[in-house]
Parts: sequence; C-alpha cells; structure tokens
Amino acid sequence: MYQTGLLVLTRPFANLRQNIPSMLQQVEKLVENTLYIHIQPTTQTSTSKPHDIFKLRHVSCSTDFRSVMREFYSTSASICTHLDVRILLGHVTKHQNNELWETGYNLKKSCDIVLFDDEKYVSKDKNLQNQLADYLVQNFKMKSIPNFDILKESAQDNLLHDVDSTQGEMLNLYDYVCLGGTFDRLHVGHKMMLGEACLLCKSCLTCGVTEQNMNKKKTLLELIQPIDERISVVVNFIEDVKPTIKHKVVPISDMFGPTITDPDLQCIVLSPETQKGGGIINQEREKKGMQKLDEYVIEIVEDICHNEYEEMKVSSSSLRKRILGTLIKPVVQKDDIPSVPYLIGVTGSVCSGKSSICKRLEGLGATLVNCDLLGHKVYVKGMLAYDKLIEEFGREIIGEDGEINRKALGEIVFSNPEKLNFLNNTVWPEIRRLAKEEIIQHKSEGKKVIVLEAALLLEAGWDDLVHEVWTAIIPRDEAIKRMIDRNRFSETEAAKRVDSQMSNEERWQKSNVVLCSLWEYEYTQQQVEKAWQLLQKRCSL
Repeated sequence: MYQTGLLVLTRPFANLRQNIPSMLQQVEKLVENTLYIHIQPTTQTSTSKPHDIFKLRHVSCSTDFRSVMREFYSTSASICTHLDVRILLGHVTKHQNNELWETGYNLKKSCDIVLFDDEKYVSKDKNLQNQLADYLVQNFKMKSIPNFDILKESAQDNLLHDVDSTQGEMLNLYDYVCLGGTFDRLHVGHKMMLGEACLLCKSCLTCGVTEQNMNKKKTLLELIQPIDERISVVVNFIEDVKPTIKHKVVPISDMFGPTITDPDLQCIVLSPETQKGGGIINQEREKKGMQKLDEYVIEIVEDICHNEYEEMKVSSSSLRKRILGTLIKPVVQKDDIPSVPYLIGVTGSVCSGKSSICKRLEGLGATLVNCDLLGHKVYVKGMLAYDKLIEEFGREIIGEDGEINRKALGEIVFSNPEKLNFLNNTVWPEIRRLAKEEIIQHKSEGKKVIVLEAALLLEAGWDDLVHEVWTAIIPRDEAIKRMIDRNRFSETEAAKRVDSQMSNEERWQKSNVVLCSLWEYEYTQQQVEKAWQLLQKRCSL
C-alpha cells in the first residue's frame, strides 16, 4: 500500500461520472492515506485523434466539472472512507484576459504513486511517459516522479470511452467568496463545501470557524477539536486544492463573523441547514448599506454507513460518536507496571455511567476493583481516616450509629474548597492502599484484565497505577439532572457536586478511550463491547 497517491483523470466528463465508483474501488486497494485527484478531460470523439492533453488548458469552471467533483466526494464517503480525498482546483483560475491557465501545486504530502486513467495516453510509448513526467514536475512541483500505474478498464469503461463531452454551463465566478462552519474532523461534507467555495472564488476566500461558545448545542462538544487545529486543517485544505487564491480563515463567535463587516464579499456558500442564516446575514448587510450576498446552497452528502444512533448525512457529530470506544490517545508504556495483569482505570464525573460500563466489562471477563466502595471502607470507625476527619470537622459529622455521616460531611466540604482538599488528602492515600492490595490479590489468582473503577482516578493521581485510562463523559446539565433524580438533591446542590470535579474536557484529554452514556442503554453497551474487542486486539489478550 502507498501512503499518498495522485490520480490524473483525462477521460471525457460523461465517462468520468459513470466510472467514479469503479475507479475509487481500484484506488482504495493501492492508496492508504491521501488521494489527490487532478481532472483534465479531453473532448475527443470516436472520429477524432487523441489530443496531447498535457499541452491543453481545457479544464474550465463548468457545471460538468462541479458535478464530477461532487460525485467523487459523495462516492468516496461510502467506498473509501479511510482515504483523505482532495479534488485539485488550482488549474481552473483565469487570467485577466479570460484565458485559462495552470499553476504549480504545492501539495502538503509528497506522492508515492501516480495513477492514470487511460492507457491511450500512457503506455509503452516512452515519449508519452516522458511528457507526463514533465507535466507533473512542472505543475505539481515534484522533484522526481514516483511509480506509474494505470487503472484497469471495465466493460462499461470501453462502452462509454468514446463519448463526446461538453463542458456544461460556465459557473458564475466571484472575486470574494465566504462560508462558515465548525469544520470538526474534516469530512467529505466539509470538503464539498470548501471545494465549491474554492471553485467559485477567483481572488480571496473568507472562512469562519466557530469558537467553542457557538458549539454548546453540538453533540459530544467535549470532543470537538481545538479551534486552532480546525483552522489549520481548513487552511491546509484550501492551500492544497487551490493555491492560486488568497484566504482568510478566522474564528467566529456569532453567526455573522466577517459577513456583516466586509463590504467586498459577494457570495456565501451555504448548506440546506444554514440557508436560513444566509437570509438573516443579507438582512443585516442591507441595514448596513452593503450589497446582498449571492446565496449558493450545496447538497447534503448522504451517509450510507450510519447506524440508528447517527445522522443520515455525513456529519461531524456522527464521526465524534464513532470514536467512542476507540483508542483516541496512544498508550504510553509504563515500565514500573507489569504487563500482566493489564490494568484499566475507568473514571468519569458523577452520574456519568461508570458503574454500568464497569459491570459490562466485568461481564466480558474483566475483574473489577471498585474504588468508590473502597472509599466507604476508609470512613469506618477504627480506620486511620476516621479519627482525622472527626478531629477536623467535629463530632457533628457522626451519625446515630457512631459512623461518619457522609451526607453531612458532603454538605460541609462541597461548599468549602479548603475543607474538600483536606478530606481528599486524608482519604485518597487510604483508598489507594486498599486498591493496590486488591490488585495484588487478583494478580495472585491469575486475573488477566483488572478494571479500577474510580470517579477521582485522575484527580487523585491514580492513573499511574493503570496501563490505560477510560473516561465516561456526560454533559453537565444531564449530570445535574441525573443527580436530582437519583439523590433528590436540589439543583444548586447537584451543581456544586458536579462543578467540584474535573471537567469533561480535562478528563478526555488525559484519557486513552472515551465512552458516553447519554443515549440508550444498548448504545452504551455497544461502545463498551467495541472498546473491549479493540483492547483484545492491541494487547493480544
């Protein structure tokens, strides 16, 4: 398998559209990571001779080109989901005299293989191969040409090969185009939107990327990539596919961004979901005396791989759901922990579903060490922590049975950070000691996988006891709701408990695997089972 490939397409548009699935099926067996696609079709017919396409400037800003680009992106969403497909557009920019011209690409990744779609142009003829090599060196800034390969023609290819092709209608191009979005985990829907914007743009593309306050209603917002990372990915894509235009990729804190401050903007690219927002933007521009933006709405890409818990369209929220249960952060080897038994720390905020997750892991074959239950033991009369807590908080925390009343203690510490810190420093070392004793016992019994369930695993620093950290996350509002329902707390009291703990963002950034119990019980179980299966594979358990 090659990491990066360049696919050069020269067949007429009609032929290309018909054979996109078969071409991608061949390519996905050869290329593993990134696929660049350069489209430069001919207009040959059955009666004409093959053109020397490498001296032509034939590709234009046409509806046919746009149709082929859309088809490649949408088809790649089902055939080669592992590939980062990028349709190159730098060759469709115009001179001031309206003549088409080409410019050298500066691809972010060097190509390992060049794939060519038509044996009529590249065969055993060394002159044609040399011509192609010169073309690629000039237009793709390749220092050397990697291996050539020619896609095999099917019976359908042969039938449609000699088809007269027209360019379709010319697109209305703009000097200044804009669009906006979250652009989390850049997918084919984003690429189609950015690709269309680049295709329409002659001079400068402005792109707004939503800041976190605009993402509060997003599914699994905790897993949204940092804004600097999202901006960098968008810049990388634009510079890759169309290096001839300038770009302004900026963070936006509201739906308007630069659209109501930049009078030069002429066109806005929208999705069906944001089309209404385009109308609101134009209303604001009119109020400010600016020219209305032409609204260009793209199609939604259907996700034929979605399950019942995901959206029917290709979306970032579905992609975030798909990483639940997978390894999101490499496991760092800890030489001070024996490889057997394999230790997993399961943590999460209050009411995040840790217990349900651990119970399922136990059913799959893991051995459970419940630090929350061990925490109850350290409060018992006669334990070291018992006397220290009474000395600090007074005898009012003692219940009628002579034991510490944890509810009364909680009311004190969760409204006083200093007292909470004292409590933690008192009980955490004792819980750790008891947990290590249980781990040693299970190891002597030959247990292979041990799960350390601990709400405060990261806060207490117990992650140094385990090989991997698995975190259960739940939105703050849902955690508060669950606490009110389960513990009969007031909203204020529940909020104090939730806010006294580490945030979801802090937790998952220190975790190897993330799980979420926001949806149906069955979906949480599916995540756990996926995580368990992947664990077995990577650890050969």
